[in-house]
Amino acid sequence: MLLLDVPENRVKNGNDGVKVTTLSAGEYGLECDRRSLGYIGILWLVSFLAMVTNVTMALFVKVKKWKMPIRQILWQMGRDQKHFSSFAVDRFSGFNHEAKCGAASWRALDLFYNYYSKVKPKLNGDLESKLTRYWIEKMENRQAVTNRLKVVTMLLKNAFAKFGDESEVRLLSIASGSAQAVVDAILESPQNVKALLLDIDATAIEEAKKLVCEHGLQDRFSFVLGNVKRVDELCDSFKPHIIEMVGFLDYRPEAKAVSLVHRIKKHLPEGGILLTCNIKRNREKPFLDWVLLWPMDYKDEKELQRILSRGGFLPQKTEILFEPLKIHGVCVCQN
Repeated sequence: MLLLDVPENRVKNGNDGVKVTTLSAGEYGLECDRRSLGYIGILWLVSFLAMVTNVTMALFVKVKKWKMPIRQILWQMGRDQKHFSSFAVDRFSGFNHEAKCGAASWRALDLFYNYYSKVKPKLNGDLESKLTRYWIEKMENRQAVTNRLKVVTMLLKNAFAKFGDESEVRLLSIASGSAQAVVDAILESPQNVKALLLDIDATAIEEAKKLVCEHGLQDRFSFVLGNVKRVDELCDSFKPHIIEMVGFLDYRPEAKAVSLVHRIKKHLPEGGILLTCNIKRNREKPFLDWVLLWPMDYKDEKELQRILSRGGFLPQKTEILFEPLKIHGVCVCQN
């Protein structure tokens, strides 16, 4: 059931029979510039110093707000425009600072997705440019999330083609953000696709509307401001063939992830498709944790397989595709 044209000899079976594939560098235009041990050593050192600084600051806040968990204090610090994690990263680079303050939102992803078109042309030889190139451009996580965008776009386009006999293909995007992958896929698809976007962030909905209008796709899209509690209600009325939920499981512990996947499965028609993903533990994780203050629930392929199986999807109808850096695993599940 591969939605990408990958040779069978590169498809491996996981522990429970789920197909697991790692895409090659350069394939589909994917990036894979692995950083040297020297770069990673500097990244770890900067992350350690940021951890000491940020935890110390959080403890001072804790004295005044003793009921608030340290994790929540760190989260609020990270989103505060007046807070800086590191002189070596975000103090003298507005782009790096924007990535930190916009972590876990469409804002940071927009910087990463569109770095070469929106950010790099603005850089010159000053300090801000050097710091931005050193961190955002070089980081494996920036490459990996950009790879994820490309893979999801291709998977969506091919999923639309699976329902080519339908007069209308309906897609529900959960925690849709700016919906760049959805818009790009619809632009490249001959099928009549109708998309319903759900997000709790009003600014994400506004950004998605802006993108949709830029491409003249207003008649294809509907927008709902709300959280995942509305999934059942929306599915009952919209009846999607495809449900896309990319990035949201990065913030759900396993039990909640299983529950949500199970809810989604019951709303898909026979042959319906769920596209989702999760970030895997990687050597740049300390930087995301302590410099960008971007907490996520990291899951490897075994944990992903377990979630999807417990959520009700059969192993033989489930695939996991890793981009070349093996940081993001994109899951394709057929009902």
